[in-house]
Parts: sequence; C-alpha cells; structure tokens
Amino acid sequence: MESNAYRKEYTSRLNRVVDYINENLRGDLDLETLAEVANFSKFHFHRIFSSYVGEPLGSYIQRLRLEWAAGKLASDLELPVTEIAYECGYSAPAVFSRAFREWFGMSPRDWRGGGWRDHSKNRKVMSKGYQTLSNLRAASEVSFSYSGFRNQNWRIQMKQTKELNYTVEVRDIEEMEVAYVRHTGPYAGDEELFGRLFGQLMRWAGPRNLLNFPDTEMLTIYHDSPEITEEDKLRISVCITVPPETEAEGDIGRMSIPAGRYAVGTFEIDVDQYGDAWNSLMGVWLPESGYQCADHGPCYELCLNDPQEHPEGKHQIEIRIPVRPL
Repeated sequence: MESNAYRKEYTSRLNRVVDYINENLRGDLDLETLAEVANFSKFHFHRIFSSYVGEPLGSYIQRLRLEWAAGKLASDLELPVTEIAYECGYSAPAVFSRAFREWFGMSPRDWRGGGWRDHSKNRKVMSKGYQTLSNLRAASEVSFSYSGFRNQNWRIQMKQTKELNYTVEVRDIEEMEVAYVRHTGPYAGDEELFGRLFGQLMRWAGPRNLLNFPDTEMLTIYHDSPEITEEDKLRISVCITVPPETEAEGDIGRMSIPAGRYAVGTFEIDVDQYGDAWNSLMGVWLPESGYQCADHGPCYELCLNDPQEHPEGKHQIEIRIPVRPL
C-alpha cells in the first residue's frame, strides 16, 4: 500500500511539472524552476522526469516548442518567422531554423510554403473518440490540424462535409476548473482506452461527491496534432469539471481552462458525424464569421447528453473554440 501511495505522489508532482511546461512554453523553463515545481532535488530531477515521460527533459521541451512553432507557421501566415522563433524561446532565428530543420527535415519557410502538407501525409489521420455518460461513440475522421497546448490556431484541410443543422453563438465563458486523467500515446479509434480513462476518472470522482450531473461537464482536450506529433507522443486529457478547491491526487491532475471569448457550436448528430461537426464549425462558419482563432485557451468538446436516452440515439455536443476579431 505504501509503495502505491508513493507512486501516486510522484505522478502528482510530475503532472504539475507537465502542466507548468504547457503553460510556459514561451518562458524560461530552467531546471531549477521545474525541479522546484516538482519539489524534487534538481540533481535527480532529470532522471525522474525522463523515466516518467519517456524522453529527456530538454528534448521534451524542445519538441513541444518546435511543434507549437510548426502550428503557428502553418496557421498564422502573417506572423514573421523571426517573431515565432523568439516566442517559442529561441535566442536567435538562426538557432531556431537549425533546430526546426533537424526536427522536421525542412526550413521554417519551406514548412510555411507548403511543406507541412507533405509532412502531414506521413501522419495518420486524426480520429477522435469520446466517452458519454454510459458509452463511447465510434471514432470519426477529423480533417484539421492544430498547434500545441494553449495555442490552437487551426488550418483547415477541407474535404466534403455533410450538411448539418447547428447553431453558433459567440460568448464569454468563465474559467473552468477540471480534473483530468492524461494519456500519452496512440488513441485513434481506441474505445477501450477512452473507456478506461474516463472510468478511472469516474471511480475517483464518485466517492468524493464530484459527480453532480448535469452540472458536472465532461470534456476532452487534445493537446497535439497527429499531423505534426509522432503517434507515440500524442497527449490527451479526459476531464470533468470540479469545484475550485478540488485537489490533485496521484494520477488525477487538475488544471484551469482560461476564461475568454469562445465560439460555441451546438450540434445534434449521429455517431459518425463528429468529424463533420468540427469541419462545419472550423471550415464553414469560422471563415465567414469575422473571427479567427485566439490563443487564450484550448479548443475542446463537451458531451451534453446520454445518446441512449435520446429517442433517435442522437449525440448532443458543444464544440468551443477561442476566438478574437479578424
């Protein structure tokens, strides 16, 4: 029992570090600061982090920064490469360009000029699974890519989209506190994985009286784009909303989804239309709306009903994307 408690304490501390890195990719992520966040000795922190995440600390930070930059280059064509280099923590554009070429096999300008399309062909098409209150929907293809955590600026690769009936409202969303279980690795179409993750979260939340439907919301955040990030490094967080005073514990982490202005698309769809819902919002509504994606929060998807209780088995969902005026 003691060894299990110790393992959970390690997981809780390292979750804090991963969240801190996600929130501060543009800042100075030095060893001493991160070791302090984890409350570990800096002399041992490297080895502990590498064992937990599966890659050395420096490589992990550089990869996330470069993947964030790749998303920015493909989605924000007006932002100078030099500014992107500084924003993702590089001391000089030349250093950034060299690191980018080593990682993606091409220069930042070649990537922006269309190289990202060739790169994305080598990645598997993104599939999104989602857990409802009682069962999982089947995974469906989604034809978009996005940059890293906190900075989902989207670039659409359009394909034919089924006509859907939906509404979109732009409104201010308050900050949300969520508890989460995080997974790193492949997830596309893996219903068993999503069931296990949400099951773990529910088993933790239930005895703590944190499940109060319909007030409790269920959502999924996809931190990486499968068209940029290697499959075995993809990160996903399955979440439920919790009161602000809720504490992280072991494998269960806690984070905030920032307040801000979001476009909220409300859909009632069949199980095979999730991809069409995302494409309708991002590829049809957004370009005609006068808005563009913003950086103040992640894009995420909420489940609003249990399809088994719907007379036609429909899935009612909200897709929320942070926006600012074009």
